[in-house]
Amino acid sequence: MDRSRATPVANKRSDQAATQTSRTFTTQTATRPLLDITLLPSLLQYVDNDLLRRRSEHNYPPSENNFCSACGKLHDAAKVRSTYLPLTCGCWMHYRCFIDHVVGQDANRRGHKNDCCPACGTRLFIWEGIVALTLAQRTVVWMPGTKFAWRDSYVDEHTGYLVTSDKSAYESDCALISGLIQKRFLDMFAPNAPAPRYTDGSPDLTACYYKVLQDLGSYGRPRAKWLSFSRTGAQDGSVGLSMFGMLVTLKMRGFMIEQHSAIVETEGWADFENAREELRGKILRDVRGSGWSWAAVESA
Repeated sequence: MDRSRATPVANKRSDQAATQTSRTFTTQTATRPLLDITLLPSLLQYVDNDLLRRRSEHNYPPSENNFCSACGKLHDAAKVRSTYLPLTCGCWMHYRCFIDHVVGQDANRRGHKNDCCPACGTRLFIWEGIVALTLAQRTVVWMPGTKFAWRDSYVDEHTGYLVTSDKSAYESDCALISGLIQKRFLDMFAPNAPAPRYTDGSPDLTACYYKVLQDLGSYGRPRAKWLSFSRTGAQDGSVGLSMFGMLVTLKMRGFMIEQHSAIVETEGWADFENAREELRGKILRDVRGSGWSWAAVESA
């Protein structure tokens, strides 16, 4: 590989350290201003924009003997092949090592939380469980199924599930979502239900979707950490909130196709699909911004 394009080390101290030891953990001065903590991006925005779009810097560490600031392995000797890249704080690490840290639910061995650089501890983004889960699935990294202490375990009052871990909390929330979708759909055919607003008499699936979301909100869900999202953020909601809404639409869509397939030919279905596509478009706009490409994501 041609190293003539390698980015020079940002400060003299890092150069001196590199000459004193062959094992260099790069925690250098950022090449651009650190993010204002009040303007932190969503985790997905951070990954797909701040990291993966800076392709000209990928795999060109400051020095040949540069070691990953997360796993400690040489930059080109990762256990699983991965792009070697700089975070916005200036620390270099393998992309998969960064995702491993992000999806972990406890502070790492240096005491840095999920929303911080695992090496220097600089806070980089807003951590949301549902976004971390999405990135874990996309990168083929396992989410840790942390078991609860017995005193923290509980029986879900709405599903009857015994919840003893992050995994069972996720399963219980998903079961509740599925149950509410079925209930709210059947409610539309009750004798006292409002008259259909479509000319073909089909049920209003979009209204059904919003009733499911209202029910979940009244129950204080999601409770699972893997589905959590920020309650603050953009005026029209955080990326995690939109992704949770998308999860509900996909579960609802699956239920309709599997259990009530005839509905896909109706006006109500068409409106529901249009609303789902609008939500998908919002997520993409919020995450990508301008100049985004799939090529950057797939290469990592």
